[in-house]
Amino acid sequence: MNTNNEHAAARAPLEQYIRGHQTRQADVMRAAFLPTAHVEGMRADGFTSWDVDTYCAFFDGTPAADEITRTRVIDSVTVYETVAMAQMTLVHGATKFTDMFLLLKQPDGHWKIANKAYHAENVE
Repeated sequence: MNTNNEHAAARAPLEQYIRGHQTRQADVMRAAFLPTAHVEGMRADGFTSWDVDTYCAFFDGTPAADEITRTRVIDSVTVYETVAMAQMTLVHGATKFTDMFLLLKQPDGHWKIANKAYHAENVE
């Protein structure tokens, strides 16, 4: 069942993720993820793979100096009952990130990010 309510519920952790980026608060970011989540991707310096605690440790509570110029857009969310896929585009200065998310619906009905994979490219 892919109702509008379910679609909105699956977007909630993505919106939480955006707030985590905007505020750079680790606890805000961590709330979007399952405790077993991983973040993986390729950057210019190679493959990265972090568990959620390692990833959230990058967020020190101080918004980025260029926060006002950064953009984050949820491009798509597709829901299949208890699993969802989503794509987001983030532009941070000279870097454009394409994030792909796998989300899972929890027994309490709330959605969480199970895993994130990303692609980073220089746009300047």
